[in-house]
Amino acid sequence: MSIHVIYRASVWLPIVVPAVLIAVVNAFGLPLAAGVVGEVLAYSLLYGGIPYAALAMWATWWIGGRPESEIRRLMFRAPLLMVALFVPLALGAGLMVGQLVPFTAVAVLGTVVILILGYAYVGLAVLLREGLGPRPTAS
Repeated sequence: MSIHVIYRASVWLPIVVPAVLIAVVNAFGLPLAAGVVGEVLAYSLLYGGIPYAALAMWATWWIGGRPESEIRRLMFRAPLLMVALFVPLALGAGLMVGQLVPFTAVAVLGTVVILILGYAYVGLAVLLREGLGPRPTAS
């Protein structure tokens, strides 16, 4: 499998993983609140799904024929890019509804969750690349 296919697929993990979790939980009639990890994943899709989808569409396009070194640089910066996208949106929503304090709390909590989950997904992408991709060539 080409590295570009692997990286393009990996970009969508933060949407696919929570969506599959929610589908499985619903299919078996299990409560989503059965575990903190499940809840965090589900809420990550609820709160960050739309902004992340925009970032993922851009990254999917950007990966194109770029060299792997550039793709990896972006991959390790991606959680920071998501924070840079999410925080202004959360604060802007707070300003629009006149409730800045609770939305500031959402922005802070979101930043923590984005960084933890984001780098977990980066780690998963690295594992997928190593397991499914061609071996890097020595230059």
